[in-house]
Amino acid sequence: MTTHIQRPMTGTTPVNDNDNDNDNDNDTLETPAVELTATLLIGDFESECSNCHMPTLIHGVDRHTDIPGRKPTPGCGARFVNTASNSPRITPHHLRAERPDLPIRGQDNDS
Repeated sequence: MTTHIQRPMTGTTPVNDNDNDNDNDNDTLETPAVELTATLLIGDFESECSNCHMPTLIHGVDRHTDIPGRKPTPGCGARFVNTASNSPRITPHHLRAERPDLPIRGQDNDS
């Protein structure tokens, strides 16, 4: 007679419910957390998050936690990992001056 044991689901995925061996193996596979990242897109008059394309602040934010000017609208929560611009008027020098803590997307930052 086979007894089926119901395991609680708490953010893990069962590997094999039919595991009948008697060793003390862990029967769950941990699911790693995935961090949402984005590029801080700096424009001529406003900036936006590359993940959700909603407005964001340039200074003093490491994550897109809220949308400026819209209350109370949360951002997507992505962590900014670099900067970029689609405007020909925004130069790499300007991007570095605005956010020296973030690298410029697609450029070698050894200079």
